[in-house]
Amino acid sequence: MLIPLFGLFKLFAKYYIRWAIVELTVIEGFKPECLAILEEAACKFYTALARKVKDPRLSKALEVVGLESKNHYEIIVAFFGKPAGAEDCRRFFGEEGFRMVEEMLQVAERLSSGVEVSLEEVASLLERFNSVEKVAGEEIYSKLYSVLIAEECKGLASLLMRSIASQEDFHYKVVEEVARTLRREAQANRERCPE
Repeated sequence: MLIPLFGLFKLFAKYYIRWAIVELTVIEGFKPECLAILEEAACKFYTALARKVKDPRLSKALEVVGLESKNHYEIIVAFFGKPAGAEDCRRFFGEEGFRMVEEMLQVAERLSSGVEVSLEEVASLLERFNSVEKVAGEEIYSKLYSVLIAEECKGLASLLMRSIASQEDFHYKVVEEVARTLRREAQANRERCPE
């Protein structure tokens, strides 16, 4: 008897969370499913960059960020589903944010096509797009977490969103340090081999 009740509770909780998010979507245009697009772009971007970095430690750090972004994507899809299309998320991200997500995907595609990039270029790309990690952690996931708490969804969804928010902050710091290290290596290379 306990198992069917638990199953009903889980089903109720899942649909209650979705209902709370739908209510917020109607009121504020808040679309948490759009985060799937961001996490998919981050996964592809960091994974492609990891393959371009020769230093195995730095490459592994970027690979970890890419893999965690893939996990975040899967969590978002499991709890909120996928957006109907990327255009549905333009308002959610804002024009600048949406453009950056699209650009991350384009850069990932270009990097995956075999184009060679220098340490400086990798560092520049990391610095440019690291702001997306910061915004995701500080604003988007924190807002989603606050929304879930306000709607009294204190279960698994809010726990996962809080965890993802802290991981986004970790990603920001990792990417920042990798970019800084690549800049130092590029500078050292220039000093050893002046043009």
